[in-house]
Amino acid sequence: MRGLKTPQLSLQQFAGLGLLIALVAGLVPAFLTFAPASHWDQPLVLGVLALLAIVAIKHDLPLRNGAQFDATAALALIAVALAGPLPALAVILPPIAVHAFTGGDRLLRLGTLSNVAAYGWYTLTGAFLLELVPVDVAWPVVAVGLVVAGMAQLLVSWLIGPAIFGALYLGHPLRAYVQMLRGVLPAGAVMAALGAVTVVLFPVYGVLALGVFALIAVLPQSALTYAAQTRPAGSMDLLTATQRYAAALSVQLRLDRNASGEVDAVVRLAHERGYADDPLAHMHFATVDPSERSCAAGHVTEWWNGAGGPAGVPGTLIPLSARIVAVAQTWAALTAAGGPQIGHADAVEHLESGAGVRFDPRVVRAVRVVVRQERVTAEVPAPEPRMHHLGVPAPLRRAIAAASA
Repeated sequence: MRGLKTPQLSLQQFAGLGLLIALVAGLVPAFLTFAPASHWDQPLVLGVLALLAIVAIKHDLPLRNGAQFDATAALALIAVALAGPLPALAVILPPIAVHAFTGGDRLLRLGTLSNVAAYGWYTLTGAFLLELVPVDVAWPVVAVGLVVAGMAQLLVSWLIGPAIFGALYLGHPLRAYVQMLRGVLPAGAVMAALGAVTVVLFPVYGVLALGVFALIAVLPQSALTYAAQTRPAGSMDLLTATQRYAAALSVQLRLDRNASGEVDAVVRLAHERGYADDPLAHMHFATVDPSERSCAAGHVTEWWNGAGGPAGVPGTLIPLSARIVAVAQTWAALTAAGGPQIGHADAVEHLESGAGVRFDPRVVRAVRVVVRQERVTAEVPAPEPRMHHLGVPAPLRRAIAAASA
């Protein structure tokens, strides 16, 4: 058709595409001729594994450069150990289609070809390595063999996915994928160990052992995915955004529960009063409500350098809750509904320009850290600080935020 252009592939892309096609085509003779034996006498187990694989693939967290790592590899290891490579492939391939038909990635894409190649060859790799483990040995030896097989599967998956598809075909820097591999190796070892424990426990506990794996590996992953979901700050009104930001800053500044509650109360009082730096209004509210939170709400409009009002109080003489709310209010005014709705990066620059003059520099620094620990993306440049709001520990906040960078 006129107007359509056929994309021109470079020699490097042809090489990557050719390798992927050869790897997928090679799976058929590999499974038919020299693959280790498989058996299908445990349909309930395979069904549970497939269900867990669907849950895992629907609740995985993307890593840097679009790669993904979830519990699927460990589920494949369990399936290989309990039933063989072909049933394992039957367990981990259907979730790709389910994911595609429920709003995930398109099924007909080169990424699917890469996934099929990776899944097929890493199940074969795991099966071949487990064949080397003697039948009548102590369970620690079996567990070590399973962990080795699981790590080998991870490396094969990396070689086919990031290395061939990502670096060779897509042209992304291989160095970035090497760094990614280093990052996922510890998590991969943990997943392989959980898979090994599940296999060792299976002869005693049967399907219940899979339930233990789900509780330890799959459900926490789903919870983290829920925590990582983002909502634009622009969908929140000014008060809600101010509350979210003030709460996140309280977490980042390590305030205790009472101090955090005080900050939230100051947010609501300052919003309800709606006055700026009027000394008479401040005296009126101080007379009606002489509490500390009422006083702090009256000093939200003070400036760090003492140039604000209503009393011209400078620096640390301003109540900490008032200093936090002052930053949170301005941050919300820049990003929430009714304002310019700029991204967090631009909002941080604006706040930093007022640090030491209008705002407490320590609180502004906390804003930058909060932003770094939330899932800021090109699609949602100003998300609500959801992970702080849900109480996700700081190491996990940093890991999840880094995954979206």
